[in-house]
Amino acid sequence: MVMVLFTIADDSSRSRRLETYIKEIAEDNMTSLRLLYEETSAGVYSFTLSMLKNREDAEDALQDVYLSIHKSAHLYNPIGRPMEWIMTVTRNICISKLRDRNKTKPLDDTDKPAEFPEFVRSENRILLGEAMKILTDEERKVIILKAVAGLKHKEIATVLGMTPSTVRSKYHRAIKRLKQYLTRGGAFRE
Repeated sequence: MVMVLFTIADDSSRSRRLETYIKEIAEDNMTSLRLLYEETSAGVYSFTLSMLKNREDAEDALQDVYLSIHKSAHLYNPIGRPMEWIMTVTRNICISKLRDRNKTKPLDDTDKPAEFPEFVRSENRILLGEAMKILTDEERKVIILKAVAGLKHKEIATVLGMTPSTVRSKYHRAIKRLKQYLTRGGAFRE
């Protein structure tokens, strides 16, 4: 119970901090833009890569996201869900890029479907990257938005245009598939 309260307080303080950054970005504070980038770019990049399936496109989209945030920060309505807003901006930019190229490219062997935060040890990053390949695109997006970007199921639902119950179902199904894959040493079978 204590851990749940700590997580809620931590989420709340993170949301307040991100909202402060966005407010300051609207006032053209570039330090706040850098701080926002440092705190959120891992999740944003992972999500762009999961949508665009190409490192160069994902990196371009990452830059476009923060340029867009800089331009439109004054439009943000501070309601306690800044990551949802950031990921919606990210999703819209990715959709625009997909429309521009009119098709998706598959990941090549050197690409990983997700970039994991620095606290994940390198050998675990490789294993997690391989494990993520067994998931569907939607499952991968849900996992990235939940685990890397830290969004709640309701926020993920808004970003992906799904119902919260669908997000919960995809999340739990993906976690189950990942556990099966990892406990079998990478020998996942459907």
